[in-house]
Amino acid sequence: MTLPPRKDSLKWSAYPEDVLPLWVADMDFPVAEPIVRALKERAEGFLGYPPREGDPELKALLLERTGLEGEVAFLPGVVVGLYAAVAAFTAPGQGVLTQLPIYPPFLAAIREQKRTLLANPLRETEEGYRLDLSGLERLAFASRLLLFCHPQNPTGRVFTEEELAALAAIARKHDLIVVSDELHAPLTYEKPHVPLARFLPERTLTLLGPGKAYNLAGLPMGAVVGPKPLVEALKRHLPHTFPNVLAMAAWKVALREGEPWLRETLARLKANRERVAAWARGVGLGHFPPEGTYLAWFKTEIPKAAAFFLKEARVALNPGESFGEGYDRYVRLNFATYPEVLEEALRRLERALEKR
Repeated sequence: MTLPPRKDSLKWSAYPEDVLPLWVADMDFPVAEPIVRALKERAEGFLGYPPREGDPELKALLLERTGLEGEVAFLPGVVVGLYAAVAAFTAPGQGVLTQLPIYPPFLAAIREQKRTLLANPLRETEEGYRLDLSGLERLAFASRLLLFCHPQNPTGRVFTEEELAALAAIARKHDLIVVSDELHAPLTYEKPHVPLARFLPERTLTLLGPGKAYNLAGLPMGAVVGPKPLVEALKRHLPHTFPNVLAMAAWKVALREGEPWLRETLARLKANRERVAAWARGVGLGHFPPEGTYLAWFKTEIPKAAAFFLKEARVALNPGESFGEGYDRYVRLNFATYPEVLEEALRRLERALEKR
């Protein structure tokens, strides 16, 4: 077991040393050997400015591997793409649609740019979280833009083709532009990921990146894929930067040679997912095992649950309230760690629950 050095890791340095960090979404595992090799080789070469449009071979690979079509533009990161989309397709005061609970930068991109959040919460059913399509239909007339997340963060839903087709029909009917964050697309278990753009190619901008699947968050980079007019509109709101040459090299070799590492990593994550699900059943927490991502979303009976677990269990989790108003009794747990770390964290959490 090789954990990242605390001083080099946000995840491991943000809290005191007695706290086990299962919060920010990166993995504790080393990156794939072909990526390490490619980075060393690239660092020995020319590290000046790359072409402003980035590596054309990487663009072609992205289209080939994802099955997406359209224009490709590189981004400093997927979050930058969310902010740029809100700026490009809405004006201050206008509404932006999204599903709650949602990855906090979605909410920040809306709030910080003085737009109005139009919240369409996921429905919590006995079978798990589902899109509220009737709620989306009621709200769609009030917006031009829907920010979508698939696989969904924090619930881990991988939406079905039927759900995606229904969402696409609503978006087409109401002339919505949909920006679909599909950063976790390679990290699915039993159910394969299908891009939303397959059902709405003319109105979808897909955001991609290597950071989650290949554990490259420290080399931030993303891409947007979609119809050229929409990509060009988004690009006008991007910062004036060049694509990172090391990030492009890492992403390219990940797509070409990273599949064996990814399969092994998914097997490790699946085992951890099943352990977490069994634990949640045993302690009586509300939980649906994620169909994708390495993130577990729990419902508790504890107000400000993350603060409680940090104090009483010395385990750092993401607070549910950061994913939307009304979720303070929820927490998000990152299970992309070694079994020994996960087991100790679960023991601590269980002891804290028993003391209540």
